[in-house]
Amino acid sequence: MTCPAEIRTQIEKLTSQITPDLIAIRRWMHENPELGFEEVETSGMIQHELDKIGVSWKGGFGKTGVCATIDGGDGPCIALRADFDALPINETGNPDYKSKIAGKMHACGHDAHTAIILGVVRVLSQIDDLPGKAMFVFQPAEEGLGGARAMLADGLFDYCDPDIMLGYHNWPPLPAGTIGWHPVTAFASSDPFDIVIKGKSGHGAHPHMAKDPIVAAGALVSGLQSIVSREVAPLSAAVVTVGSIHGGSARNQIPDEVTLEGAVRTQSEDVRQTVKGAIGRIVEGIALQYGMEAEVKFLQGVPPVVNTPDILAHVVGVARDALGSDKVVELPQGSMGSEDFAEYSSRKPAAHLRIGSQHKELNTMLHRSDFDLDEACIPTAVKVLSEAIISLMLESKKA
Repeated sequence: MTCPAEIRTQIEKLTSQITPDLIAIRRWMHENPELGFEEVETSGMIQHELDKIGVSWKGGFGKTGVCATIDGGDGPCIALRADFDALPINETGNPDYKSKIAGKMHACGHDAHTAIILGVVRVLSQIDDLPGKAMFVFQPAEEGLGGARAMLADGLFDYCDPDIMLGYHNWPPLPAGTIGWHPVTAFASSDPFDIVIKGKSGHGAHPHMAKDPIVAAGALVSGLQSIVSREVAPLSAAVVTVGSIHGGSARNQIPDEVTLEGAVRTQSEDVRQTVKGAIGRIVEGIALQYGMEAEVKFLQGVPPVVNTPDILAHVVGVARDALGSDKVVELPQGSMGSEDFAEYSSRKPAAHLRIGSQHKELNTMLHRSDFDLDEACIPTAVKVLSEAIISLMLESKKA
């Protein structure tokens, strides 16, 4: 079911009216970035905006997270989630709204995400006879992949239990005014790991009297790369990255131990478990081969963001009606980046969209120090997401 024409017209008008305010909110956030679980000023701004709209909310989920609700008819509860943390990156670009805090910037567009969700709140709060309940999840600490988990641990779904979750992320490869989607996996899983290899220290001149964990670490890095090339099907996505190696303090000494830090990314649960199992086996084999002790520890990760087919199809249909089919792009592959929206989508029927945000003057990408976006992505997302929420409410009531 598409959004009724009269409601679509109302959404279009309201979105046009509030867009300057939403851009101002985004620019304020860009100037005042806060890292995960430290977003006190940002959370306060969100609460102030919700009070101005007259929408009920509760804070304290995941320290700085906020949940707002709008009660309507007896239709389902549709939740929309946005993240609002920044990154520990020094901004090298020079927009008029450049970060005022050295070493911190919104390099992933979460400032725009927050402006978008506040826009949807403002629009839906002015729709008469909303056919269901709308839930808005303002989430901290997505970058560390712990914010969603923290909100859930603090009773988010006890406070309001949604029937469907919707998420989105700005996407610089697509121009503003477009929406991207992938039919199955939107984002990959992420499983950080630490490996410690314990050898025996000694003089660099007498290696036979020591057990060199650096040599073992070199063999381990090479061995881990064989997992993707030889244990994962060629058309299945997987990445094993060792991003940090620490060991030794002097050029003429063999250290006692070496620590490796890395992460596994996959787009399906079976491949995820295959890769994690292979890492454990190879670590054990390296320890045996070199006569040392070695241990791998997997840290708390997130599963892949997998779309629920019928929910995604419905939302994509709404986007086509709202923007035109040529503005709704099926992406050739899901992202190997991770998103802790997976904590919600693994629990509830869900769909996740990419919001085209390509800057007209910058060849940039997420997490770059010169990142910026085309703010035209904000009203595009507000319109599509507002229509999608209402349409899902109506469709569920009809069913």
